Amino acid sequence: MSATIDHLRVDHRVTVLRDFIDAAGISLHAGESGVICGLSFDQIRRETCIEIERASGKIRLKFSDKAMTGPRNGHMRKFFELGEDITPPRVIRGFRKPGERKMIVPRPEKTPEPSSATDWARAAQSADGPDQLEDVEQAMRRTYDHIGVASSIAEMYAQRMRMFQRAGNEPRAIAAFKLAVGWMGTYAGWATSGGEGEALSHERDQFHAALVHEFGYDPTETSS
Repeated sequence: MSATIDHLRVDHRVTVLRDFIDAAGISLHAGESGVICGLSFDQIRRETCIEIERASGKIRLKFSDKAMTGPRNGHMRKFFELGEDITPPRVIRGFRKPGERKMIVPRPEKTPEPSSATDWARAAQSADGPDQLEDVEQAMRRTYDHIGVASSIAEMYAQRMRMFQRAGNEPRAIAAFKLAVGWMGTYAGWATSGGEGEALSHERDQFHAALVHEFGYDPTETSS
């Protein structure tokens, strides 16, 4: 599953806001920038890993949740500014008639699920069970006790949407789409200030627009 750490997302440009040194001794300074090409969280070590592609090459940063200062889950906004989305198109969209509502069916994925995948990542990729995975949501919220968990849950449902798209199951893909958008709305709603609310609302709208592009139309809009 493509992770989301706080506001950070893969294939987005980031700029360092404050100097810091990561757990491995790599230092970055305010003003440096690059593109996030990998995000992951090691539950055993309680360690966040961020891979950033820069003009000088790729770097792999590690941050411990046990740290009292510096970048870590729940504090990334103080150190990284999220910039433009440079996600490459996942699907070449065919011609659409005005107002046509037709779901895109991507090619099947051949990449096997990594053995290190979390229980909820595996549950999210299972076609069994209900549309809303309430047990998985609760497990994620217990593990990640900060605002970024809402966007992580949204991304989980976005992955389920893609899975059902590949299977050609439009009703369940629509249900996952709506849950993903709903959780990003929750993410924006958890803002604690006007400025943060504006930033999170922008992320929510970008996320929604990206899903519509992948899906082929917006299932939350009433057809005329």
